[in-house]
Amino acid sequence: MADQKISAMPSATTLTGAELVPLVQAGANVKATLDSLASFSRVYGAFSSTTDQTGSTTAGTAMTFDTVDIADGITLANSSHLVVPNDGIFNLQFSGQLVNTTNAQENVTIWFRINGIDVANSATNVTVPARKSAGIFGYGVAAWNIFLDMNAGDYAQIVWLPTSTSVTVEALPSSVSPAYPAIPSVIATMNQVG
Repeated sequence: MADQKISAMPSATTLTGAELVPLVQAGANVKATLDSLASFSRVYGAFSSTTDQTGSTTAGTAMTFDTVDIADGITLANSSHLVVPNDGIFNLQFSGQLVNTTNAQENVTIWFRINGIDVANSATNVTVPARKSAGIFGYGVAAWNIFLDMNAGDYAQIVWLPTSTSVTVEALPSSVSPAYPAIPSVIATMNQVG
């Protein structure tokens, strides 16, 4: 790299990813390619659950996952821990299919934890409608996202607390007629955004 002020350099044109970028790492000058920088911050993961989940009415229960749909960097541990490899800001998105088998509407409170500690101001209440009959249950979908400031090795969890154990997070099998794919009880995606 020539000795030249950044302000005197011409603008880059089409980037290939092989361009070198100077960095300081552990007090030493080093170089990296644009591709390696981009891949460092492109960690992601998608997870789902094919099983019904029952929570507690007295303490929050972490939603669990039994399937890694796709992942590069973010890992699943202990069935509920979404573990990040880098320091940064992560966008955690989820949807959960809530089912109510009672004759009255029920509420579910959902929030997030980092390393087992509740994230302040992250809870939301969801009302699940009452069933219509013995065979037609009340359904609701809880879905939102949150940005979480995390350190390398930290884990995030999605936690829920129903007002009745008759409210579950339900998975359903695929259907042939009419055709549609299986419905996971929970789907979560997570990626680094900063």
